[in-house]
Amino acid sequence: MLFALSGALLVLGGGSYTLRRILARMDGAAAAVESPVPEPPMEPEPESQVGGYVPASQEPDGLPPSLCARVRDLVALGRGEEAVRMVRERVDVDEVRARRIVAGLGGDGRILEL
Repeated sequence: MLFALSGALLVLGGGSYTLRRILARMDGAAAAVESPVPEPPMEPEPESQVGGYVPASQEPDGLPPSLCARVRDLVALGRGEEAVRMVRERVDVDEVRARRIVAGLGGDGRILEL
């Protein structure tokens, strides 16, 4: 029994060694036949990215410039409630946050009372 087990280990070990040598030769021959693939040029990362994170936009509260201009126009025309409603719908925030955003954009205090 011990003799059979030793023989099996010898056969498995020898087969594994032979297989590794054959694969190494095949990889060496394949590397010699193929021309090296040039690596694509790497674009430099923007300096503002740190650790894989992208900084938030510099727009006030994430509003696009066109929406900021429209909200300022509505407030200037005295239609502050409509401006708050527009910010609420477009940015998907609650009413208190929308009123703060409109106030930060230059809304008058009268429309910002709850």
